[in-house]
Order: sequence, then structure tokens, then C-alpha cells
Amino acid sequence: MNQFVTDEQRNRRAIFIETLRVTIRWMVVRAVRSVDTGVKNARRWYAEKRASGSGGPYDFMRGFVSALRNAEVAKWISIAGHPFIFSPIVALLVGASLFGPVESVVGLLTVILCCLLPVSLYILWKVRIGAWSDLDVSARKDRPRLFLIGFAFLLLTVLVLTVTSQPIVYARGCFAAMILIVGGWFLNRWLKPSMHAGFAMLTACSLWPVNAWLSLVAIPFALAVGWSRVQLRRHTWSEVGVGLLLGMLVCRLILA
Repeated sequence: MNQFVTDEQRNRRAIFIETLRVTIRWMVVRAVRSVDTGVKNARRWYAEKRASGSGGPYDFMRGFVSALRNAEVAKWISIAGHPFIFSPIVALLVGASLFGPVESVVGLLTVILCCLLPVSLYILWKVRIGAWSDLDVSARKDRPRLFLIGFAFLLLTVLVLTVTSQPIVYARGCFAAMILIVGGWFLNRWLKPSMHAGFAMLTACSLWPVNAWLSLVAIPFALAVGWSRVQLRRHTWSEVGVGLLLGMLVCRLILA
């Protein structure tokens, strides 16, 4: 019996380590590619300045920093902070520490299969047929349909999680996401709140009861996600601020 328990624990640890390794590898690859593109842009900018006779080491460094700050770093942060990436990764890691790797993977797969995958396919289909302009669904007029689809699949996910008797924390997280979507849906009448920033802040604040230090690290990242959305011209500062505030309020009401 002890041997069986030991083998089971070893398998769980292996699954958790492999999942973590793949996640970290993906993020490192994205960061390296972003920096590489930023260097190429800075070199191109420096070459143009030299051709005009106004180049120099200081100009090169300024161009390098500007290229990273205004384009590639913002893009990478926006991707890493996407609601379909940042929140599931955090849920996986926190679930593994609370319930074990197997339970966390099962919970994450449930969310992916019942919500993230169908919503992603729907967005991709709408973009391919030309109904929506981009994968971020940047046009405010298109967002009500996205909110409706997201809400419906989140509701389905909550029902599946409940029926399969999975840890209640996953269902509460999905319910919080539903409330955040309703808030964004309501406010969409007047402005386009940043859901990237909202979900990032909701995720960061929800970590506080689990690990305050980890939450203090995640909150600045959520702010960086908001900054990236402005730099990429997807949102204004007011829209990002509303999204961040909405994420904090939902966390306080639902997950506190």
C-alpha cells in the first residue's frame, strides 16, 4: 500500500513538474523573441540615424529602449496577461499547491474544454469570416456578443464543475469571471473597459488569501498589463482604470 501511494505521489509530481516546465518554457521563448525583435528594430532605427548623420551610442540606447517599451515588451506583457493565459496558469499553480497536481490539472482541463476552447474557436471563426476585426475583439459594437458567449460557457463550466464534485474554488473563480463579464457588458454602453486588465487584477487580488507576497507580485503585473493595452492602442487610460477597478471590486465581492 505504501508503495502504491509513493508511486501515485511520484506520478502527480511528474505531471506538475512537466506542466510547469512547458509553461515556463513558453514564456521564456516569448520573452526572448520579443527582445530579439526589439533589438532588430533598434538597430534599424540606429542605421537610419547614422545614414542621416545623427546617430551615436546614446541614440542607439534610446532607440533600443523605445523599441522595447513601445512595442515588443507591451505586446509580450499583453499576451502573457491574456485572460485565457494568465488566469488559467495561476489557477493551475495555486490548485496544485492546495489540492495536488492531478486535481489542478483536471480542473484546468474542465475549464479549457467547457469554456476557453469553445470561446476561442468562436472568436477565431468570427475573425476568419470578417465579422470581427481581430482576436482581441477591439470594436466595442462586437463585444456584447462576446460577453454573451463567454457568460454562457462559463455557466456551463460552473455546472460541470459542480456535477463532477470538483473543488468549489474553481466554480467560484468561474462565477467571479461571470460577474466581471456582466460588469464589462453593462459598462460597454459608455466605454470599452479593458477585460485584459480586469481579469489580470481579479486574478492578482484573488491570490491574497493564499499567498500575500505572491499577490503583491501579481498586482504590479496586472498594472503592467493595463499599461500594455494603452501602449498597443487597444484602450485608453480611463478604460484600463475602469477594468482594473472592476477586477478589484469583483474579487472583493465574490472571492474575499
